[in-house]
Amino acid sequence: MSIEMNTNKRKYNILKFLKRLPYNEYTIAKRKLPVACKVSKRTFERWLYVTKKERLEISADKLALIANYFNCTIEELLNNKIPKHNTHTLDKLHNQDLIKSLNLTK
Repeated sequence: MSIEMNTNKRKYNILKFLKRLPYNEYTIAKRKLPVACKVSKRTFERWLYVTKKERLEISADKLALIANYFNCTIEELLNNKIPKHNTHTLDKLHNQDLIKSLNLTK
Protein backbone atom coordinates (compact mmCIF):
# COMPACT_ATOMS: atom_id res chain seq x y z
CA MET A 1 0.00 0.00 0.00
CA SER A 2 1.43 3.39 -0.95
CA ILE A 3 2.17 6.16 1.53
CA GLU A 4 -0.39 8.46 -0.16
CA MET A 5 -3.08 5.82 0.25
CA ASN A 6 -2.24 5.52 3.94
CA THR A 7 -2.55 9.26 4.51
CA ASN A 8 -5.97 9.28 2.82
CA LYS A 9 -7.18 6.75 5.38
CA ARG A 10 -6.05 8.87 8.31
CA LYS A 11 -8.58 11.02 10.15
CA TYR A 12 -6.18 13.91 10.78
CA ASN A 13 -3.35 15.57 8.83
CA ILE A 14 -1.18 16.23 11.90
CA LEU A 15 1.61 13.90 10.75
CA LYS A 16 1.64 15.58 7.35
CA PHE A 17 2.21 18.97 9.01
CA LEU A 18 4.86 17.52 11.34
CA LYS A 19 6.80 16.05 8.42
CA ARG A 20 6.96 19.46 6.73
CA LEU A 21 8.98 20.84 9.63
CA PRO A 22 12.79 20.95 9.66
CA TYR A 23 14.20 18.02 11.61
CA ASN A 24 15.05 19.96 14.80
CA GLU A 25 11.57 21.55 14.92
CA TYR A 26 10.00 18.16 14.17
CA THR A 27 11.70 16.53 17.16
CA ILE A 28 10.77 19.40 19.49
CA ALA A 29 7.15 19.41 18.27
CA LYS A 30 6.83 15.63 18.58
CA ARG A 31 8.15 15.79 22.14
CA LYS A 32 6.43 18.98 23.34
CA LEU A 33 3.03 19.07 21.58
CA PRO A 34 1.73 16.27 23.83
CA VAL A 35 2.82 18.31 26.85
CA ALA A 36 1.09 21.42 25.49
CA CYS A 37 -2.08 19.38 24.81
CA LYS A 38 -1.84 17.79 28.27
CA VAL A 39 -1.93 14.26 26.90
CA SER A 40 0.50 11.38 27.03
CA LYS A 41 3.03 10.84 24.27
CA ARG A 42 1.22 7.59 23.45
CA THR A 43 -2.11 9.42 22.99
CA PHE A 44 -0.48 11.99 20.75
CA GLU A 45 1.14 9.21 18.73
CA ARG A 46 -2.27 7.56 18.29
CA TRP A 47 -3.66 10.87 16.98
CA LEU A 48 -1.02 10.85 14.24
CA TYR A 49 -2.11 7.47 12.89
CA VAL A 50 -5.82 7.22 13.75
CA THR A 51 -7.83 6.07 10.75
CA LYS A 52 -11.17 7.41 9.56
CA LYS A 53 -12.86 4.18 10.63
CA GLU A 54 -11.76 4.46 14.25
CA ARG A 55 -13.96 6.16 16.83
CA LEU A 56 -11.10 8.08 18.42
CA GLU A 57 -11.62 11.85 18.20
CA ILE A 58 -9.41 14.77 19.18
CA SER A 59 -11.28 17.42 21.15
CA ALA A 60 -11.76 20.82 19.53
CA ASP A 61 -9.58 22.60 22.10
CA LYS A 62 -6.66 20.25 21.40
CA LEU A 63 -7.14 20.59 17.63
CA ALA A 64 -7.16 24.38 18.03
CA LEU A 65 -3.89 24.26 19.95
CA ILE A 66 -2.26 22.05 17.31
CA ALA A 67 -3.65 24.23 14.49
CA ASN A 68 -2.24 27.34 16.17
CA TYR A 69 1.17 25.69 16.39
CA PHE A 70 1.15 24.87 12.67
CA ASN A 71 -0.43 28.24 11.83
CA CYS A 72 -3.30 26.54 10.02
CA THR A 73 -7.01 26.07 10.55
CA ILE A 74 -8.66 23.17 12.32
CA GLU A 75 -10.27 22.26 9.00
CA GLU A 76 -6.81 21.82 7.47
CA LEU A 77 -5.98 19.28 10.19
CA LEU A 78 -9.07 17.23 9.31
CA ASN A 79 -8.63 14.76 6.49
CA ASN A 80 -12.13 15.07 5.07
CA LYS A 81 -14.30 17.59 3.30
CA ILE A 82 -16.69 19.48 5.53
CA PRO A 83 -19.98 20.25 3.78
CA LYS A 84 -20.96 23.89 3.72
CA HIS A 85 -24.53 24.63 4.74
CA ASN A 86 -26.56 27.77 5.07
CA THR A 87 -30.18 28.31 6.06
CA HIS A 88 -31.36 27.67 2.50
CA THR A 89 -29.53 24.36 2.09
CA LEU A 90 -30.46 23.19 5.60
CA ASP A 91 -34.12 24.00 4.95
CA LYS A 92 -34.08 21.78 1.86
CA LEU A 93 -32.59 18.82 3.68
CA HIS A 94 -34.83 16.17 5.13
CA ASN A 95 -33.83 14.75 8.48
CA GLN A 96 -32.56 11.54 6.90
CA ASP A 97 -30.51 13.48 4.33
CA LEU A 98 -29.00 15.59 7.08
CA ILE A 99 -28.11 12.53 9.12
CA LYS A 100 -26.43 10.98 6.06
CA SER A 101 -24.56 14.13 5.01
CA LEU A 102 -23.20 14.73 8.50
CA ASN A 103 -22.27 11.05 8.94
CA LEU A 104 -24.47 10.77 12.00
CA THR A 105 -26.18 7.62 13.13
CA LYS A 106 -29.77 7.46 14.22
